Amino acid sequence: MIIAAVAFAMYVTCPRMTAMIATEMKVSDLNPVLTISLGCILGIPMFLILYYTLKSFGVEVTVLLAAIFDVGAALLIGKLDMKAGLELLIITLFVYAGLKIAPLLVNRLIPG
Repeated sequence: MIIAAVAFAMYVTCPRMTAMIATEMKVSDLNPVLTISLGCILGIPMFLILYYTLKSFGVEVTVLLAAIFDVGAALLIGKLDMKAGLELLIITLFVYAGLKIAPLLVNRLIPG
């Protein structure tokens, strides 16, 4: 369980999240350590919601819900405009395409 949890922590610690944290810290006087810590704790129920959405409703609904979470985050920090909205849409489409195409490509590259 510890190994799986550490692997998950490493997985969700990505350049995109780091950039978002850095951006938030630029536009505010918040403590980055406290913001990161509280954000991780508050993210737990959201991860669970996404996990159970995936199990119950599939990839499409889960990707859509994750995109809604992204829009909510952008609205909360006041950074949602037409350009940001279009970028979120494009990222969402690439994530969805990657989830659908990656298994097909892997199965062709490594049969069986």
